[in-house]
Amino acid sequence: MKNILSNPIKGIMWFIASLIVACANDAIAKYLGNHINAWEITFFRFFFGTCTLLPLMLYYGKNTFKTRRLTLHIIRGILLFIGIYLWSYGLYIVPITTATIMSFTVPIFVLILAPIFLKERVTWSLWIATIIGFIGIIVTLQPDDWSLNNLVSFILVLASMLFGILDIMNKKYVTKESMLVMMFYPTLTSALLTILPTAYVWYTPTGSELALLLALGIGSNFLFYCLLKALSFIKVSVLAPFRYVELLISIGISYIVFHEAPSMNSYFGAAIIIPSTLFILYRQGFDEKT
Repeated sequence: MKNILSNPIKGIMWFIASLIVACANDAIAKYLGNHINAWEITFFRFFFGTCTLLPLMLYYGKNTFKTRRLTLHIIRGILLFIGIYLWSYGLYIVPITTATIMSFTVPIFVLILAPIFLKERVTWSLWIATIIGFIGIIVTLQPDDWSLNNLVSFILVLASMLFGILDIMNKKYVTKESMLVMMFYPTLTSALLTILPTAYVWYTPTGSELALLLALGIGSNFLFYCLLKALSFIKVSVLAPFRYVELLISIGISYIVFHEAPSMNSYFGAAIIIPSTLFILYRQGFDEKT
């Protein structure tokens, strides 16, 4: 592998590409949600994700399928399946911008859960930043407004918490398993888990909808590939500030495609959440050096 700091410009470009793909995936899922149940969207996302990974697994040989942690990958698949279903359901109801802001809370949940799963020490300054981050969540969700939009926003928070748990598991085992194994078994598990719910709500997609579902499955794998490429050129702590370019992209997509304008509460919430998560990421990077 190249030196992790060998080409920061390439690293940043790959990372921004991952953000564009993430926003495109959210837009596709939201659009499809007008006609297709979230269960079916989730199924096709993982089904096509598995189908596009399988040729790579076969190309590199049967040893690529070997793992000593199959149970772990099945658990990751269960968490991924629940998280993506909740995210797909939430995207249909709330603006993409709100969902993007909620995704910024993943590092907050990682920080909360790290002492439990990774036995990591959390300083008082990080706990303060976490509390401030949750204040940002409350501001964004407008708890005084019990409309469907804001109730569903809590589903996105739950999905972010599940993604945080997955991040912790990935951090713990990513150096112990191949990337293809880390991607393949959870994707396959999630596809299998969604078969029965999808059969219950089945709707036969049109040709154009099937093409979008295929793009969603491929996009999910490409998103992970872009992230891995970015991390091969640059440290994750350096990439952290560029994470929030996604907010600008999602605002543009939300307004142009769905004619959704972010609420003032979304802007205020983002103004609180973004600095707190940046501080958390900065302190974690600093603590790793000391």
